[in-house]
Amino acid sequence: MKRIRRSGRGWAWTQSILVHLFVLALLLIGFQHALTHGSGRPHAVTHPVEARVVNGQAIEKAWKDYEARKAARAEAQKERAQRLAQEAVQARAEKQAQEAKLQALKAEQAHALALQQQAVARLQAQKKAQERAIRAMAARQAAARLAERQAAKALTRLRAARQHAEMLARARSLARLRAREAAAASARRTSALAAWVAAIRDRVENAWIRPLGVTSGLSCSLSVTLAVGGAVLNAHVGHCNGGAPVRQSILAAVFRASPLPMPADPSVFSSRITFVFHPGS
Repeated sequence: MKRIRRSGRGWAWTQSILVHLFVLALLLIGFQHALTHGSGRPHAVTHPVEARVVNGQAIEKAWKDYEARKAARAEAQKERAQRLAQEAVQARAEKQAQEAKLQALKAEQAHALALQQQAVARLQAQKKAQERAIRAMAARQAAARLAERQAAKALTRLRAARQHAEMLARARSLARLRAREAAAASARRTSALAAWVAAIRDRVENAWIRPLGVTSGLSCSLSVTLAVGGAVLNAHVGHCNGGAPVRQSILAAVFRASPLPMPADPSVFSSRITFVFHPGS
């Protein structure tokens, strides 16, 4: 308001100065008109008086117009100031209302933000609790799987140990059985071989012709080479307590007894047989 009043006073001074300048301009224009249109006639002296009268009326009229415009401007300025004051009051009221609304909105936003933060905190707490529960469940499942694997490995080792023990037991049983079978086979072979050698010895002793002068107690080692079927291929007398005639008689008995008997068990057959020729034993 003070600025408006100050600007109004300045404008009034400006208008006053302009009016005076306008009046002065009119006077100069009238005076110049009188000088320019004068012809030197007697009535030329009356022109300035008439011009002054006319100019005075014009000045009064211009002054009144100026006062009227001034009053209109003042009234307009007053109305404008009142309107501006009303607008300022209204603007302040609207500003206060907007500030109140803004404060209320900020309060609502702060409340909503607090609620949102609380909800987020609850969700985070629930999430952490769920993560802990999941980790605990995963740990239990891992422990259970580990226990299952360990149990399966232990069972596998136990089964392997049992299978190994059973295999060892079967192997030992089979070894014992094979040993018994081998022993029995060896006994049977030994018995069959002894029986075959005895049959050959008996055949050769039966075919032997005792030379004169041979006393009892004759004992000679005899080796015979046989062909398949019992034919004698060769014969040799080893250590013998008899002389040459005795040796010759034994060799003659071997070839005389050919073919020699074959063994009852073909597996004991051998192409070379050695036995002790001991007739009468």
